[in-house]
Amino acid sequence: MRQVKLELLLNMLGNETRREILQLLSERPCYISELSQTLRIGQKAVIEHLELMRQAGILDTRVEKIEKGRPRKYYTIAEDVIIEVRISPHHFRIERLLPGINPQVLEAFPNLASLLLRIEETLEVGSGARVEELRKIHSELMKEHEKLNEAKRVIEYLQRRIREEIRKEVAAEELRQLLYP
Repeated sequence: MRQVKLELLLNMLGNETRREILQLLSERPCYISELSQTLRIGQKAVIEHLELMRQAGILDTRVEKIEKGRPRKYYTIAEDVIIEVRISPHHFRIERLLPGINPQVLEAFPNLASLLLRIEETLEVGSGARVEELRKIHSELMKEHEKLNEAKRVIEYLQRRIREEIRKEVAAEELRQLLYP
């Protein structure tokens, strides 16, 4: 996995144009003039933003020949980069999520274990139906991902409520001690 320096990452995310570029690239690969037209900014500025992000290791490029004209350089978000930024009253964390499978997670989430088994079985098959099955599995994984994100939000809400209740109790106890020593 490429190293993404914290200062570079925060600098990139702190710039609205770079966030807009990342949003577009999360939807599909784009080339420079396409980004320039969509964002309504000059190509030189787009190139500078893209180069900064490429040097930081969060973008990849590929060149495709086209029938008429020069080959186009497409930019994509690098496959091996997953970065999570979490900011809350009790957390500030920037994490690179490394690929890998924790067996304990598969035990806790049997549907994921089932999907992993389907992936492995599908990868062993050498037919044309393989791509369609992988697309189905990918779609199911996206649904699981959304369910897990929603569960995470519920957990964070419950943690916040508990912290609030603890703060109230501690404040009430401190007040009692002040009033009735």
